Amino acid sequence: MADNQNHLKMPIKVTFQSEIINADNDREFVVFGADGQYYIKGESEYIVFSEELEGKEKVDCFYKITDKEVRLKRSGDINMLQSFRAGETTDGSYQGGGARFQFETETEKVVMMKDREKKRGCLQLDYKLKVQDQITGQYLITINYEEEQAR
Repeated sequence: MADNQNHLKMPIKVTFQSEIINADNDREFVVFGADGQYYIKGESEYIVFSEELEGKEKVDCFYKITDKEVRLKRSGDINMLQSFRAGETTDGSYQGGGARFQFETETEKVVMMKDREKKRGCLQLDYKLKVQDQITGQYLITINYEEEQAR
């Protein structure tokens, strides 16, 4: 029988923000909103939403959050697997737009904040991405979510 205490599911509004500082110190900002789902299954929390890329189909984003790490799976026009563990370097893979490559993620910070009473939270990731031993950029990702109220 399922343990209902470890099974929460709710529709959410997501605000995704990223700041990318590339190797030339240029900054790129991406901000968008999306509808999604937040749920708890066992010891893991999930934030799930779709990202619309310019001129492409939607990409589904699945963030699995545990005490030890955050795992990102993107699927659609882009297929990507990436892990974040504070203070560690992890391997990842990317496939999309005719390109396919492996990369490394050097995670500096992973912060998860939650307000269970107000049914909202925030996930922050601060990391460097390396492709073929070259740092391609510093990424600062913030995902804010809150329960979507019924209309």
